[in-house]
Amino acid sequence: MTQKVGTKKKNDRMLLIISILFAVFLWLYVRSEVDPEKSIVIKDVSVRLENLAEIKANDLAVVSSSDPKVTVKLTGKQSNISKINRDSVSASADLSGYYAGEYKIPIRIQVDGNSVSVDSKNPELISVKIDKVVSNKMDCNIITKGSVAESYVLGNIKESEEVEVTGAQTYVDKIAKITSSFNVAGKSESSVMTSVVEAFDEEGNKIDEVSFKPDKITLDLPILKTQTIPVRLNIVGNIPEGMDTKDFYVEPNSVTIKGNSSVLKEIDELTTEAIDANSLINTQKTIDVNLPDGVSLVDKDIKFVASSQPITLKKQKISINKDDIKIENLDEAFNCIFEDDVKIDIIIAPKDPLSKLEASKDQISASVNLSDLQAGKHDVKLNIDVDQKYRIISIEPSYLKIELEKKGILN
Repeated sequence: MTQKVGTKKKNDRMLLIISILFAVFLWLYVRSEVDPEKSIVIKDVSVRLENLAEIKANDLAVVSSSDPKVTVKLTGKQSNISKINRDSVSASADLSGYYAGEYKIPIRIQVDGNSVSVDSKNPELISVKIDKVVSNKMDCNIITKGSVAESYVLGNIKESEEVEVTGAQTYVDKIAKITSSFNVAGKSESSVMTSVVEAFDEEGNKIDEVSFKPDKITLDLPILKTQTIPVRLNIVGNIPEGMDTKDFYVEPNSVTIKGNSSVLKEIDELTTEAIDANSLINTQKTIDVNLPDGVSLVDKDIKFVASSQPITLKKQKISINKDDIKIENLDEAFNCIFEDDVKIDIIIAPKDPLSKLEASKDQISASVNLSDLQAGKHDVKLNIDVDQKYRIISIEPSYLKIELEKKGILN
């Protein structure tokens, strides 16, 4: 009897253990079916660089061509995974203890709540270049854009100003030029303008990773009135019999001067230096003109020649068409359309009337400045630059009709 009771108790314990194991198994099965394991991939998580302050404190800078990113695979229960989004995941790389050089630094992943595990990350390391910070003195070129108002000219301005450039050695070494640009289009009065300092590489790409001291240039912009006036030959001495002052010539016999408006309005003509009439018989001589105080020649290189005989200039006509015209400062949203029959005739002559120079078309450049123009039709001034050995006698036409048309989707 006692044996039967013991056997029964033993069987009951076995059944209890089996029941418990079955219950656990059933619970695990139900749990796996109701809340299964799941994985998700989150791409392009930005990697934050930590302890940058320590890098800067050591006069170092991080040189990186782009924002580092990582792709992360996470695994966890569906109930937890469903709560994860891009904002739940952060990635970082610790720069503490690093100095100048190139490194592979581990990426650390953190997930809000820590309810899921990180299966993988790609890449596991990021490439970081740490460079020393340098400061160099460099020249900033002063650039003016656009043309001042008709009958005005820009006075003398400084060509450059020294600035201190600071940045990572890699970026400073890339600098091909530093500029500060001033738009003088349409200006008819002197003014003071301020413009930012910018750096560019050999390809003309702006370098934003450097700083300047000063970071802006302030410039006095003198806008001077211009005026074209006659030049009178100042003949002295005894004039040969049968001749008078009208029998003597000076070339050019008119010239464009610049200066303050109040000064120019008092000037009707320029006179040459005094020259003896007999010294000009059957010959040509270079001669200077007398310039009043505060007045100068627009073209300071022009030469004057006097003679007792008419002086024939070696003039040339050079024609250019719309394909030869450089378009400056065109808004990227527009196409520029010229009139179909654009043809410009430019007559030039050597600055020295005694010269027999022969110009070629590649010594002339034509441009139009479209800064600040909006869609529609416009009359724009034609800007002509010629080799410094020549002067422009005439430009026809001096203004061109253009139309700015908004680009379509396919343009």
